[in-house]
Amino acid sequence: MTLLIITDALIDGEGDGFALHPALAPIRERCTRMRRQWFACADNNPLGWYAALVETGPAALLAARCPDITASVRQAWVASPFHAMLGRDTVRLLPEADFPWSADDADWLAGELNPLLAEEGMHLHACGAALILTCDEPLNAAPAPFASIAGRFLPNRHPEGADGGRMMRLLAEIQMFMHNRPQPTREGYPPMTGLWLWGACDMPAPIPVSLLPVESPDPCLQSFEHAHGAPLMVCQAAQIDALVAPGRPPKHVLLAGAGHAVLLHRSLIPSFSRGWKAKLPGCESDLLHHLRNIAHAS
Repeated sequence: MTLLIITDALIDGEGDGFALHPALAPIRERCTRMRRQWFACADNNPLGWYAALVETGPAALLAARCPDITASVRQAWVASPFHAMLGRDTVRLLPEADFPWSADDADWLAGELNPLLAEEGMHLHACGAALILTCDEPLNAAPAPFASIAGRFLPNRHPEGADGGRMMRLLAEIQMFMHNRPQPTREGYPPMTGLWLWGACDMPAPIPVSLLPVESPDPCLQSFEHAHGAPLMVCQAAQIDALVAPGRPPKHVLLAGAGHAVLLHRSLIPSFSRGWKAKLPGCESDLLHHLRNIAHAS
């Protein structure tokens, strides 16, 4: 009874409702016939959804897989690299799925930035292809989750918190440091032009004793128990071909995005609704309860 979560499946429509991401064309017809249950929820990328399901923070999940974090560390952040495209007045980021990132890339970037970060009492750790920034002194800042800016615009104001300005100056310094810097591991791919911090946790951080096996093409989830046929599959819409055969979605599918999610179930009585309009959406806590029950029932 596999659960498939597609993190950016819903796109804000021009009118009253949503459109499905164009990459979902191979499973669109089958999804349209499935029964629907709507929820309002925050946007998340694959790592964020997995962390929510296992009831811990994104940085805490990654930090538990990083054995070289020292006892002096008091805070950890997920550090998400990105490629930015400059407009006249804006900076737009490539979607995560359009910016491949590997363990070699993560090792290279940590080696490049750690001499700079050491002056701030910080250290960048590679955890497979994922990156964690650790701080000896916590930063009081609340930046937007990476899922809310990837594929969209870089915020032009400081995050909330007493250290919001310091954080943005640090990220700007990293961007300037990386400008035109040779990136040997990125040959053939867009260069990394910046880093975004999100999903922080205090250290040391407790994590669940057991974690759900997950199948995902997302690089940040590759360090978790990963096996074909896992009860949980998580991806972005552009990665759907890596998990699901055309026209063959599993019994339970969550289409998320644009501040909402719709939980789809295969049923003997098909849905007769053709549009994607949120009807009487439930709350995020109820959604997570439903998803955990489905995943653990497998």
